[in-house]
Order: sequence, then C-alpha cells, then structure tokens
Amino acid sequence: MTATTRAAEKAEEIASDSADLLAGQVPGDPDKAVGHPLHPATVHWPIAFLTACFGLTTITLLPANLYPSFFLPPPSAIPSLVHYSAGAAVLSSVPAIVTGAGEAYKLAKKEYKEKGSWEAVFDNSWNMKDDGGRKLKMTVKHASLNDVVIFLAAYNWYHGWAHPYDPIPAIVLALNAVAFPALLYSAMLGGRMVYEYGMGVQRQGAGKQVREKDE
Repeated sequence: MTATTRAAEKAEEIASDSADLLAGQVPGDPDKAVGHPLHPATVHWPIAFLTACFGLTTITLLPANLYPSFFLPPPSAIPSLVHYSAGAAVLSSVPAIVTGAGEAYKLAKKEYKEKGSWEAVFDNSWNMKDDGGRKLKMTVKHASLNDVVIFLAAYNWYHGWAHPYDPIPAIVLALNAVAFPALLYSAMLGGRMVYEYGMGVQRQGAGKQVREKDE
C-alpha cells in the first residue's frame, strides 16, 4: 500500500467519522445517536432570518400607497432591520451548512458504493435514473440555492455595516426579491427530501429501533 493510498484511506475515515458526528451519531454505530439527523433542527433560524431579510426588502419595492404601514415600521427603518436580520441569518446558517454538508457527504458516499464510480454517480443523479439519483440531484440544488441566498444575505449585512446611512442599492433590492422565492423553493426541496423520499427518517437512534421493531 502506497503512502498516497494510506493518506486517501485516512482522509476517507476522518470524513466518514465527521459526517457521522454531524448527523448526531457515534461514528460507526447509528444505534448510539439522537433520534434523527441534526440538520433539520438547525435550519429554522436561518430560514426565519433570511425570510425577514429578503421579505422586508421586497416589500419596499411596493408603491408608497400600498406599503403596509399599519403593521410594518416606516420604510426608513427597513435598511437597519435588513442589516441585523441578514447578520443573524449568516451566523445561524453556519450549523445548518455544516450539518447539511455531512448529510450530503453520507448520501454521495452511499451512491458511490452502489454505483462503483463517480462518473456513474454523476450520470445517475444528473439524469435522475433512480431514487438515489433524484435525492442526490435534489440535495445539490437545495445546497446550491441556500449557498447563493446566504452569500447575498452576507452582502446585505456588509452593506449595512459599511454604509449605515445609505439606502439599499436598487440592484440589491432586485436580487433580494429574486432570492425570496428561491429561498422558499429551496425549503420546499428540503421538505420533499424528507417527506417524499424519507431521507433521514428512522435511520438512527430510537427511530431506527422503532422501524426495526415494526419490521
């Protein structure tokens, strides 16, 4: 065994154990785990803050006579609210990104073991030839959309920090308006992966024991 092969195997072992920990498992023993993966428990705060960030900026695009001033603060206060909600979104998204990466790794590894090569995995997922391919492609879309909207939220935070007295640029307002439905679509994809394809359902801990008992 060459040094390169040993290094690759060690890296694979570390990545696999890390993915187990990020999923709430004891590496190599899914019975010693929390009842479900950690990722679903980490997404609610960033979704809420991203919704506030993009939703507030989208509302400001309404004509003045349609602005819902009866339950929202004056438009002049919106940039500050966007700044703080964007910052909170970026901070709270870190656990979601990290645990989501662990879930994506576990899925890709499973597909690689079944298909035998990364070329086959790519072809299977791109053309959605089976449920594994559909789940992997959906995972990539879900993660990519989230990364884009979080990057945009980071820019909203930076603009508010660097230019606290300037209005939000028109191009950023337009991008935020597009990011809002993109965020909702990405959240829908996450729901589909769980409720249509059962990703992470009864996979570990007490949930796995309940499934085995029922079987």
